[in-house]
Order: sequence, then C-alpha cells, then structure tokens
Amino acid sequence: MILIIVLYALFGSSFVLGKYLLSYTTPLFLTGARMTIGGLILLSYLFFYAHEHFKFKRKHLFWYIQMIFFGIYITYTLRFWALNYMPAAKTNFIYNLSPFLSAIFSYIVFNEKLSIKKWAGLGIGFLGLIPVLLSSSSPEKAIGEVSFLSWPEIAVIISVATHTYSWIIMRKLVKEKSYSPMMVNGVSMTFGGLLALITSFFIDGFAPIKAGYVGYFFGILGLIILLSNIICYNLYGLLLKRYTATFLSFSGFLSPLFTALYAWILIGEVVTWHFYASCIVVFIGLYLFYQEELHESALEHTGEVDLD
Repeated sequence: MILIIVLYALFGSSFVLGKYLLSYTTPLFLTGARMTIGGLILLSYLFFYAHEHFKFKRKHLFWYIQMIFFGIYITYTLRFWALNYMPAAKTNFIYNLSPFLSAIFSYIVFNEKLSIKKWAGLGIGFLGLIPVLLSSSSPEKAIGEVSFLSWPEIAVIISVATHTYSWIIMRKLVKEKSYSPMMVNGVSMTFGGLLALITSFFIDGFAPIKAGYVGYFFGILGLIILLSNIICYNLYGLLLKRYTATFLSFSGFLSPLFTALYAWILIGEVVTWHFYASCIVVFIGLYLFYQEELHESALEHTGEVDLD
C-alpha cells in the first residue's frame, strides 16, 4: 500500500512542476520537449535491452496516428495551456475523472454494458464536478467563459477526453495487436512531441525558453521525466502484479490531493472549499462505480452470472 501512495505522490508532483516550468516557456514547447525526450528514452531502452518488443507494422499506422495526435499532441498541449491559468490541483482533479469517461467510451466503442450502480456512480461523479467548476480563478475568467465554464476548464475537459480515448486505442494495440505498452508509448510520445516542437517553432519562434534559464529549465524537465515518465511508469507496472488495475485506478484519487499539498507549499496556490467538496462527491461516485466493478470481476472469476 505504501508503494501506491508513493506512486500517486510522485505523479501528483508532475502537475506542479509542469505549472512551474510554464513560467519559463510555452505550453507547446514544454509538451514537445518533455514528450520527445521521454519517448526517445523508452524507445532506446527497447532497442538496446528488449529488442523483441521493438516492432512496428505499417498496417497499424492509423492507430498510431490517433495515439500521436489525440493521446499526446492534443492532450498535453491543452493540458499545459490550461495550467497557465488554472490551479494545478484543480487541473489534476478534473483529470481524475478519466475512469468515468473511459467507461462511457467503452460503452460507445465496445458496447460494454453498464449496470445501474455504475450509471449511478457516473452520475454522482459528474455532479461532483459542479463545485470545482464554479470556482474559476481570476486568470481563468480573464481568458473568457462559455456559460459557467472558462476556456481553460473546457481545454482540460477536452484534454481528459482525448487522453481517455487514447487509452482505448492503447488497449486495442496492446491486447489485439500484441504491441508492448512501452513501444506504443515510446512511438506516440516521440512523434507527438516532435509535432508539438514543429508547431512551437512556427508559433513561439526560435527562443521559446526565457533567456538565461535554459539549463535550469532542462534540469527541472529532466526531473519531471524521471519521476513521471520513468519511475511512475515502471512502478505502475510493478504494482499491477500485486493489485488489480481497478484498485490502482481507484487509488488515483490520491493524486490531486498530493498536487494540492505541493502547490500550496511550492507555489503558494490556495485551495478553496470547492475543491474539497468536489473531492468528497466524486469519491462517493468512484466508490460506487468501483465496488460494482469489483463485484463483476469476482463473478467472472467464479463463473457466476449476475441477473441484476
């Protein structure tokens, strides 16, 4: 259990460190630099130490293009752009709704049935969004709003949707096409990052990093890549051998709480009551959803059929 806490404590730091780096560069360049370097590290490891997994078939190019565009380019560009204006804890909190969106995508794409309890959990989870979405900060409001949603909030919600969709594609490539998760991540991160760097060149120009801070920027970026792309990735894989994916996803609710703590200590962000109110409501929704998930998983293992 301690390792699960460590996992999400480290993952939560990536939002705060990412927001911190945005004071020295642009969202596009940060996306490009982080993903390209992280992807090349993964591909290099596969090429030199696990070459049997270093494979790619041209007939699966369309799936990889979707991973590159939706899973990396759109997801992280919008995420970092929104972080410029939104509190890090709030951004991470909205990201924690991805299990709900994943269930909806699976229902639409794979026609996976949802029980009444799961629908109830989804409904409560989305209701839990209301308090935190009503607490727009001054920078958010300055960008503009559509109804009660600020543009940064809309950007994060789209980012979570594309991120969730990319996991559907990932599942298809890993389970049906027999690719290594590291290979899929390595390719999508590398080329998604390069696409962001090319876009950054045309929009941000030749010098996207604040003068005099290049070395400092890449030092902090290296720390993010080490913590998130390398340690968290491998630790998650290790924990999957001990715990179910369902339990690990449910435990991901710890991440925004750690982010709130780090943001308060490191960059002085104040977390309002709206955040904690939403946390409580969404936690109830997640609890209902995952209790039913565990129940269904137990029935599958015992061979029983649930007629409810």
